Amino acid sequence: MERNIDVDAIYEKISVSFGDDLMPHYRLKNDINLTKDEVLNLGESPQEVKEHSRKIIEDMLKRRDDTFTNGIDLFKNFMYIDIEKIEKTNNGWDYFDKPDKLELLNLMSSIELIGIVTPLLVKTKDYEVFTIISGNSRFQALKNIFKFKKEEKFRKVPCFVLDEPIDEYFERSLIIDVNLNYRKISQEVYTKSILEKYALIQRTKKYKNEINIAETIATQMSISDSTVFNYLTLKKLCNEAMTLVNEKKLKLGPARMLARLSHENQLYILENTKLEDVNAVHKLKVLIENPKASIYEIEKKVNFIQDFVPQNTDVTITVNKDALKELFNNIIDFKEFINANFSGKVTEKKLENMVKVKVNREHMKFYIQNNFLDGSLIEKVTGKNLNEILAV
Repeated sequence: MERNIDVDAIYEKISVSFGDDLMPHYRLKNDINLTKDEVLNLGESPQEVKEHSRKIIEDMLKRRDDTFTNGIDLFKNFMYIDIEKIEKTNNGWDYFDKPDKLELLNLMSSIELIGIVTPLLVKTKDYEVFTIISGNSRFQALKNIFKFKKEEKFRKVPCFVLDEPIDEYFERSLIIDVNLNYRKISQEVYTKSILEKYALIQRTKKYKNEINIAETIATQMSISDSTVFNYLTLKKLCNEAMTLVNEKKLKLGPARMLARLSHENQLYILENTKLEDVNAVHKLKVLIENPKASIYEIEKKVNFIQDFVPQNTDVTITVNKDALKELFNNIIDFKEFINANFSGKVTEKKLENMVKVKVNREHMKFYIQNNFLDGSLIEKVTGKNLNEILAV
């Protein structure tokens, strides 16, 4: 029995990347995914390989310099292209989040109603096959419409066509800029795009230092310099930690915290601590308390945090206005119980932090104005002056 195979769905599950590797891929010693590099002999002599590589690199660098200096007219060549001649790129450079089902349906509805407003950007060598640089989601939506409707008006796709060789770095930079401006981006992908953008610009060797590069990224991505520098703190991570961030195994918050330590201490923590403990902020805070701590100090803390639990937690309670006064009185009784049992046993500061209550200041205003609650009751519950509580 024959079965239809969805090739696009298969490609979505395969992670492949061509070209220069811009991000680190370093494994921890205890990583089960530790891999080994193999060198393939393709039948050429070492001298032939060296000469061939030299020529490729020479041509590539010349093209790169011309491209980043003079730019490319992306929109000079417009065509309507048969949908069957267009293919998605599978070089791994467009790692941005794909639209979910609802977003794709909304895009299909928009295209059916008014058509494709922004043409796709594609490249070609022979005008027989066209590969998408920008517009994968629009292409997928149009492809779905044509598959079910078979209407000729959906067969021809409006495209801007690049028919000259385009530098890899320029293309990858272009993909990042386009997606960041027009797509909903997850935090992980946003971080990766900024770090890749940094690596791309740095390797063109047209900028002198990190400040120049950060300012360029901020301008191109329409974000503040401080935002860029905030993400660039991740560059202080050791290669093994950065690899974990790229693979979404190390969360961004803990990663920024870990970046405060030396590479030696980062690596020790990662190799001697469960990853789930590194991702637990309350445990990581203990490990990084002293950024200049010795390995011996960290070793003792690694053993300590195994059974360490958060010292404070938040509990959210939603209560009806008619039960609010009773709840407040119970909280006051509870705070008195805490004071009676822990006063003298812990510091005054720790005693204050044992129970902290926040209230909806906007709601409290109305309750007081309408004599529904007494202001002194709110003061006792929160431990704050009423003016401070009601200040907006």
